[in-house]
Amino acid sequence: MAPPPEHIAGENAADVASTSPRSPPLTAAEASSILSQLTSSTHANDLSRCRKSAARVRVLAAESNRNRRRFAESGAASVLAAAFRTFATSGSASLDFLSEILSALVLVYPADDGEVFSEIGSPESLHAIASILRSGNSTAKLDAVLVLKQIVWFDGDLARAAALIDGLIEILLKLILDPISPRGKKAAQLTAFHLAACSEESMAARFVRMGVFSLVIESLVDSQSEKRVSEAALSALDRLCGCELGREKAYGNALTVPVLVKKIFGFSDMATELAVSSLLKLCKNWEGREKEEGREGGCVVEALQVGVFVKLLMLLQVEGREKVKERATELLRFLNDYGKDLGCVDSRDFRGLRRPV
Repeated sequence: MAPPPEHIAGENAADVASTSPRSPPLTAAEASSILSQLTSSTHANDLSRCRKSAARVRVLAAESNRNRRRFAESGAASVLAAAFRTFATSGSASLDFLSEILSALVLVYPADDGEVFSEIGSPESLHAIASILRSGNSTAKLDAVLVLKQIVWFDGDLARAAALIDGLIEILLKLILDPISPRGKKAAQLTAFHLAACSEESMAARFVRMGVFSLVIESLVDSQSEKRVSEAALSALDRLCGCELGREKAYGNALTVPVLVKKIFGFSDMATELAVSSLLKLCKNWEGREKEEGREGGCVVEALQVGVFVKLLMLLQVEGREKVKERATELLRFLNDYGKDLGCVDSRDFRGLRRPV
């Protein structure tokens, strides 16, 4: 599994800071006072005071990294997350009000605070975030997808809970196909692909039916995709190839095998492992499908034609993780036996290569 995305505090800070007048650096006492007011107004269900305090956090945090660190050290994320959950649960706040809290939260959000995620990842909070993604303005949607990205990458259980929210996956796919901004598209891709990667088999099939498979392949073909997005896409693809419907989609897409073979020597050990794992699932499950598909050898022949055999042999001769080499060896043996039956593999083609140790 890929590591979580970067800390999102500051991802949209520059935009806010450019429109805000500068103030003296925030002191610890001032930060604590603002957060104390926010906490008391939350407990009193005072929407007006709570919104003003959240707005102060947002404006001051946007002014400088020092202010953001000050708020973060003072526990701002926990206070804001608790406020969001409280008002999302009560149903007394508008989406604009909740969006104001999220706007402040994205500036001071920690990447690994379980207390924060227990609040912002609660069912009530997740449903409110989905509502903002569905009906908020562009700025609110961006903040919401940035927060959701962090939630689902923090914990697999939270990811699976989010995937069950009615309409959420469709919203994310829309944000990918019709992005609000490049940053919003990237966050939506990371979120959707990670949800697919964490899904159970029945949910994985649902992702396939919704069109996630095609988006994953398109992302991997896109040369402009960042390393983290490509790793997330490969992780999703590996999971989708683990279900029958996903493999059906893979067999029917002419780009699947060439893309996976290309990624064997891609940009990271993780990408290599995921590419080999996906190819192993596809090739081993192809056996016996020739009559059904009307293509002798199918994906096995496709893989051999685009050079997978040589790449696997090379992979075994370079330093790397044992798990990757084990899967590569298993795939190589399968391809060797299966390919010879089809007349696709001639051992003389590999006489110049050293045998793997």
